[in-house]
Amino acid sequence: MFLRERIQDGSRYLNDRSTLRGHAKNVILPNDETELREGIRYSSKGNTKVTISGSRMGSRGGSVPTGGDVMSMEHLSGIIGVGKDEIGPYLRVLPCTTISQFNNALSVGGIVPIVEGEEVDTTGKVFPVSVSLEHSVGGTVAINRSNIRPYVRRIKVVFSDSTFMTMDRGEYKAEGRRIMFPAGRNYFSFDLPEYDSTDDYGPKISADMDLLDLFIGSEGIFGIITEVDIYLSDRVEENPTIESGKMDNGKIVEKYGQKAEDDLRRIKEILDTNYILNIGNLL
Repeated sequence: MFLRERIQDGSRYLNDRSTLRGHAKNVILPNDETELREGIRYSSKGNTKVTISGSRMGSRGGSVPTGGDVMSMEHLSGIIGVGKDEIGPYLRVLPCTTISQFNNALSVGGIVPIVEGEEVDTTGKVFPVSVSLEHSVGGTVAINRSNIRPYVRRIKVVFSDSTFMTMDRGEYKAEGRRIMFPAGRNYFSFDLPEYDSTDDYGPKISADMDLLDLFIGSEGIFGIITEVDIYLSDRVEENPTIESGKMDNGKIVEKYGQKAEDDLRRIKEILDTNYILNIGNLL
């Protein structure tokens, strides 16, 4: 059973590194994905808005709640295992794993292989892009910090009705502007917006796009990321990041027009039927 506690005045769950201060009634503190799914199911049945809170290292207010409950991911932290494919080695982690924990695990070694008996050489490997050590991997993927997108191999997502799915890069791709995929007991099929996005803000939108890229950079408005595979690198790539959040309301409209926001809102209403995921501020 998940833990749900009343939020007191001055609680750390009401702010991040921005100047914003939020308000919420309770904090849900799942210890694992099962408890997270129970918590999100509880919230969905009561139509209670949920703001996801990770390391709260953002400076634009993305994790600052505006009512409802806070879902804290702080206990969903740690290394799941190491693997490799035709591209190279990767690390599978829980979402609130920090970049420091990620790199320390590689430095110490002895990580359990995802495929039993498989030998994966991680000598000299590091987290692939420049991100502060206190930031979480899940948060980095959620806002595409430092353009982590090309290094994301696989994610697991829990939807607001508590169903979940895993998706590998290349597993589900749009046919033109139409994308279709199964998720738990659901089957989704919808048209993508007509605009082509850049990598600096919001989810990737383009014809024939990979489903994975709809969730990377989306700030969790479509679902909650609970596992991430990150390809390892020999060096740290220095990339700029345009961080988003509640202090940047209207950026989608500003960059791509009102129809772009309307089309993303339509997708959110399909994937988050009760519209309870109150994460970030893209919509």
